[in-house]
Amino acid sequence: MKTIMITGSTSGIGKVTALELARAGHRIVMANRNRGRAEAAREEIAAASGNDRLELLDLDLASLSSVRACAAAFLAGHERLDLLINNAGLMSNEEVITEDGLELQFAVNALSQLQLTLELEPALSSAAPSQVIFVTSLMHRFGKLNPDSFRGWTNYNRNASYGQSKLVMTMLARELAERWREQRIAVNALHPGAVNTGILGNYPPLAQFFLRRLFTTPQKGARTTLYLAGLDAAQAPTGQYFDKAKPAPTHKLVEDARARRQLWDTCMALVPAAA
Repeated sequence: MKTIMITGSTSGIGKVTALELARAGHRIVMANRNRGRAEAAREEIAAASGNDRLELLDLDLASLSSVRACAAAFLAGHERLDLLINNAGLMSNEEVITEDGLELQFAVNALSQLQLTLELEPALSSAAPSQVIFVTSLMHRFGKLNPDSFRGWTNYNRNASYGQSKLVMTMLARELAERWREQRIAVNALHPGAVNTGILGNYPPLAQFFLRRLFTTPQKGARTTLYLAGLDAAQAPTGQYFDKAKPAPTHKLVEDARARRQLWDTCMALVPAAA
């Protein structure tokens, strides 16, 4: 039995992932922003899986202090973490600056996910060989890196911000994989497919109408996550980007070690500065 933490597990891909891994008999720690929705999801998953080893933690990825508190709460009750699935994410039509002075999509989709992973390193190391999965997006391949926008854009564009946030996430996942290779913590990123989730609500009604017919279901979207989660951690690859359960091409900056290190240093400087 593994201990698995899944962020963003009250709906969509995250909820399906939690359900299937609960059915497999694992202990699931569900980290979410909305406690009411999390409690409802836990009850539903417990009933459907027959597994009551489901724990809830509060996590608001728009707040670095909440990330620290979530990690501290987990470490206070657990010595090991076999698998961390960084699944949560958002798309914001309007530019929002967080309490830490960070642009919302960058904070939630990238920086806070890195921070959470680093804070949980003691438990991941105790469970080694262990795994970390970042649920990113194909949109990262169209992203452009503009660190000056991490604290706010001159001219905000939802899609540009989203693409950048997923590019940053994918670059950080790859860099973390290289840094943790000797610790036997496998780190990979994946594209779940174009999935019919809550993010569609950011599009106009007419666009939603057509996109819902093109997008796949959360059940299908969770397949690559479940594929990686089912691997023997000792044999799992690391530093890869997956699409449809297979290694896939990624952005050229993900392969650029110098660019990754520069981004890493920039992001690491933002965490204490925002604290």
